[in-house]
Amino acid sequence: MSRLLLIFLVSLSVSALFAQGSKERSGSSTPPPKTIAPSKSGTIPLKTSPSATSPQIKDRNTETQGAQSRTTTTATTTYGNAKVKRPAQDRAARPAESKTIRPATYAPPTNATAAKGGNNGTTQKVNPLKAPNVGTVNWMTLEQALERSKTEKRKIFVDMYTDWCGWCKHMDSTTFVNGTVARYLNEHYYPVKFNAEQEKEILFKDKTYRFKKNGSRGYHELAALWLNNRLSFPTVVFLDEDQQLIQPVPGYQDAGKMETIINYFGSDSHKKTPWESYEKKFSNKR
Repeated sequence: MSRLLLIFLVSLSVSALFAQGSKERSGSSTPPPKTIAPSKSGTIPLKTSPSATSPQIKDRNTETQGAQSRTTTTATTTYGNAKVKRPAQDRAARPAESKTIRPATYAPPTNATAAKGGNNGTTQKVNPLKAPNVGTVNWMTLEQALERSKTEKRKIFVDMYTDWCGWCKHMDSTTFVNGTVARYLNEHYYPVKFNAEQEKEILFKDKTYRFKKNGSRGYHELAALWLNNRLSFPTVVFLDEDQQLIQPVPGYQDAGKMETIINYFGSDSHKKTPWESYEKKFSNKR
């Protein structure tokens, strides 16, 4: 009898321990991790005062690391009195830094013999083929442009770039070697190359602008002023004959679009003609 009672009590103890272990295992499951929504891409609007906050430096066409899918968004660019909606550029299309696209070159033949014609058997020269529509922008520093403006007033065209901006290099090797674009810039503007991260102090309109350290890099205060603290690259800046800011135009522009834009501001059409009307009329002239 005592043996049966002992077996019964041991069975109850084992059952109780088993039930308690099951309960502890069921209650110790780890809750699922919280899903953090990815931050939206794009340039964050900042205050207009350069001294109020540090501008966020952004390459408009830097590929987002770890992105598995891409969506097409729209942004608004203002030309003169008009706002134009344009699709955001595909960040995957950024050219590799080590593979800068360069225009093809053509060397026309000289004194080439086509055939021996005429009764006297003289050699006929072949007329060289027309070279591609290429040109060279006569870039200058801001100081040089300001000095030239003292004797001949012109608008100033500023190409704002950084050394690490891939699309800035791409625009150098495509847009700015276009003959039509280069000629118009040379004839109607003082074209300026401006490194937005240069450390040189610049005196502009009786005020000295300096380099500001920002994280691993930095920015120049004059670049922040012209770009309204929205440091995205590439961006071109238009100044009028008195060096007053007309407008910055951000993003990569191909030769056709750049030709339209520089004519729009160069002819002062931005003062009286909406951008959409001018762009359509200019395209029809081609």
